[in-house]
Amino acid sequence: MTILTVGSGKQFSTIGDAIRASKDGDTVQVQADTYVNDFATINTKITIQAVGGMAHLLATVAPSDGKAILTVNASVTMDHLEFSGAAVADANGAGIRYQGGDLLLTNCYFHDNENGLMSAPVADGTLLIQHCDFGHNGNGNGLTHNLYAGGIKKLVVQDSRFHDAVVGHEIKSRAVTSVITGNVIADGPDSTASYSIDLPNGGIATVSGNLIEKGPNAENQSVIHFGGEGLPYAGSSLRVSGNSIVNDRGPGTTGVLNHTAIPAVITGNCRTCSGTRR
Repeated sequence: MTILTVGSGKQFSTIGDAIRASKDGDTVQVQADTYVNDFATINTKITIQAVGGMAHLLATVAPSDGKAILTVNASVTMDHLEFSGAAVADANGAGIRYQGGDLLLTNCYFHDNENGLMSAPVADGTLLIQHCDFGHNGNGNGLTHNLYAGGIKKLVVQDSRFHDAVVGHEIKSRAVTSVITGNVIADGPDSTASYSIDLPNGGIATVSGNLIEKGPNAENQSVIHFGGEGLPYAGSSLRVSGNSIVNDRGPGTTGVLNHTAIPAVITGNCRTCSGTRR
């Protein structure tokens, strides 16, 4: 296991060069700075960790693979990385495109991309997101989102913030299991986000302990959507518990829109509380 350093006066001047030189088990330590058009595909099991603050990966041109600033094909951990500006010809660019392995994100920030994070369907893949911030992602076509998890094994989102998606959803998950706990999911006053949480294929879903605020200009009047895009996964269930749900959109807003015949378990939520975004 080797530590590869990136930054001014370090072993590598770009993150991409360090990734291409990495081997399984290595750690890429990135000096806090802005790295412009520093694109890479990750095929090794590595950790990428910023040192001294956030390392900002800024795209001002389309990523070279037509997908994302970083495209992930192996089990990777990322800490204190910022992604912005990803846009590509097919309007589906992302800060990160996840395509394989198990991805752990901590203390990362995704903003002003077509998609913050976009996942391909990975049958045995897992995404774990902790203490991250996703805001102002989406290109306005309704098909791009702050976070999109394709047909993966499991998505876990904890203690993170999702806000101000542009027409798309704050969180969209096609995962077989989705666990969304302890987050702030809040449309801003000018946000045009659609669903706060979209679970279009059902799945085993737990939504608990979140502060969810539906903005006054939200494109969709439902907060949580379950099913609705074909038959739900076998064994699907929905538990919504202990959330504080603030409705700034007004009359007609629905807390849970369930398009399946599966009874949702809805307990201990506050729907009349007044609160502010955190």
